[in-house]
Amino acid sequence: MNPHLSKSLVASAVLTLLCTHALAQAATAQSPEAEVVVKSTSILPSSIENLPGSYSVLTQAQIEARAPFSIVETIREIPGLHVVAEDVAGTHLNIGMRGLNPRRSSRTLLLEDGAPTVFFAPYADPSSHYSTPLERVERVEVLKGSGQILYGPQTMGGMINFVTRPVPTRGATGSVRVSAGQQAYQDAHFNLGTGTENGGVMLDVLKKRGDGIRAEHRFDIQDVALKAQLKINNEQRITGKLSAFKENSLFSETGLTAAEYTASRYKGSFDQAEDALERFTMDRQSAQLVHEWDLNKNTKLSTQFYYSKTDRQSHRSREFEEDDGVYGMARDEYALRPRQYEFFGIEPKLEIKHNAFGLKNQTILGFRYHSESADRKKLVGDSFNEVNVADERLTAKLKAISYYAQNTFIAGDWTITPGLRLEDVTSRKKLYSSATGAAFDTLESSLTTSKLQALPGLGWTWNGLNSTTVFGGIHRGFAPPRPDRDIDNNALQKVTPELSTTTELGVRTGLLKSGHLEATVFNMDISDIVVQSGGVFRNEGRAQHTGFELSGKLNLGELTGQKNHYFASLAYTHLMTAKFKDSGQVGGEGEDGYGSYQAGNRLPYAPKHALAMNLSYEGPQGLQARVGVTYISRQFANTDNHRGTSAEGHCGDVGGDGQTDCGLFGEIPSLSLVSASLSYAPKGQNVSYFLSGENLLDKKYFSARTNGLQAGRGRMVMAGLRYRF
Repeated sequence: MNPHLSKSLVASAVLTLLCTHALAQAATAQSPEAEVVVKSTSILPSSIENLPGSYSVLTQAQIEARAPFSIVETIREIPGLHVVAEDVAGTHLNIGMRGLNPRRSSRTLLLEDGAPTVFFAPYADPSSHYSTPLERVERVEVLKGSGQILYGPQTMGGMINFVTRPVPTRGATGSVRVSAGQQAYQDAHFNLGTGTENGGVMLDVLKKRGDGIRAEHRFDIQDVALKAQLKINNEQRITGKLSAFKENSLFSETGLTAAEYTASRYKGSFDQAEDALERFTMDRQSAQLVHEWDLNKNTKLSTQFYYSKTDRQSHRSREFEEDDGVYGMARDEYALRPRQYEFFGIEPKLEIKHNAFGLKNQTILGFRYHSESADRKKLVGDSFNEVNVADERLTAKLKAISYYAQNTFIAGDWTITPGLRLEDVTSRKKLYSSATGAAFDTLESSLTTSKLQALPGLGWTWNGLNSTTVFGGIHRGFAPPRPDRDIDNNALQKVTPELSTTTELGVRTGLLKSGHLEATVFNMDISDIVVQSGGVFRNEGRAQHTGFELSGKLNLGELTGQKNHYFASLAYTHLMTAKFKDSGQVGGEGEDGYGSYQAGNRLPYAPKHALAMNLSYEGPQGLQARVGVTYISRQFANTDNHRGTSAEGHCGDVGGDGQTDCGLFGEIPSLSLVSASLSYAPKGQNVSYFLSGENLLDKKYFSARTNGLQAGRGRMVMAGLRYRF
């Protein structure tokens, strides 16, 4: 066994035993009715009124009533989140929180059942080309406050946890869901589970396919998950989960030039031969095992093990090229990008309620050992059948050891929650290059880095008003750099993590008759922000994000004394400030834009306003209807905030086709989308029916300029049924 791992596991065991002994003694002094109810799969505490930060929850019932095509439509209606859609299936997520760049969700922590298994590699390559299918999700949790210090990495803006459905405990249950819609859309989901209070097993199978947004694009995905639970005794439980995901899609990660978009916004791949279309494939397997042990009525020890392995490939027929400092999209630059990722982790966590210092306390202590590897290759050639020249290979091996502690002091209506997380990250990277065949036989450079980062946090709540919580907090956020950001002129450079300090103040209340409301103001200061300079990623400066979030829902029917329920809901984000605090020069291909930037320039992909409004109806006979509007204000795609073709002169005629505007520069116009859904579940029957539509007015728009202009999805309508047994 690795000595580093051995020492870490020993330290974990010693820490756990010491904490169990010391704190269990304190717990015995508390009332026997007290209990720890925290679920290991959740990122939210059992007592929401003591949560010192803003949060949102989407339940299974809400998701089913919304009848979305993908997770994109659902989380777009959560305040503080900005989602850029690339595909119909919604598997290639781009989520930004509170003004952070949404590209590949690399600055937003994504979890499944509390484990960081959604990314390719949480530290070495936080890219989300996969998302947990909503069909097997019980709820979606979003947390943006100081409670994030219990998790990591990528905790600058916030985190999202997909909680999967539990194993049944009262016999056999299941469901079948089928739907079809425009653009050859089809999906089918099957769920079957059986169990008792002593244990059970559940199987989920999903198949989804259809045409993509652009011509010659289509997607085909399938997901299989097996989940089991065993009650060892009254104090101990084990839950295990295996999942396998496969995607084989004709999908382009490269957008269009301005001229191409004007001529045909849905233009597909650039080589129309069937065997040379741009393609994305992925095979993903993951496993999770959780052991829960109620040491007594007040103390709980949970230990989780997780594992993930991903093999993905993308074919591109157009590449970004540099010619004398001018960047553009060149045709007939065929590339194959095979990448393999593998990681695992083990995490024991102790949760206890006790009396200390004359106060009620809730303490969480934990430790995590995490190991991952990444192998990123790029091969080029004159066609997809001749992609055999090794261009670049980057390998990374990483070890991350995390320690965290958090205590909630409860004094009457007040709670104070200090906490600390330590991230000890060591990475070893190697860069290979070769132009003489398929072998990567030339080691260009290697780099070993080690970083110990302290991430403190402090939160508080006040519950002095009935059904109302006032909360606030401050915490340190952490985002380690992706591996491709370490490359500079065929050599590895050291790029340090981005760090943030976030403060927030808010209130959530149920005092409104037949409704609830949450309002939050926040400020986030980022240091060592990573931007591009001459095609190279560097730590260039500082940024500031300041904003206001508002969400609420009101039952208009109950308010007016009607039997039928009419609801109005609102989610609004006003990002007052999202600006650079320094000046500099950037250029080349990249998520952070192109051109110069000045202190005060607005950050790319940070809309000032984001609004989602819904009016819905729930009748006593099982009928539900909804109509909604989503509005996103204009955004800049580049750091110099230029509204047209870049004044810096980038994206010249590199490809030799006379097209000098590659679509990377300028604004992304404001956008308003109308959606609606209708469902009917007859009383006393096992079958329900649903109809939903997105972008009903068929708004023509583009969603991003990151790799050229990316067309947004046109009108999409689907219908289906669900049978439960």
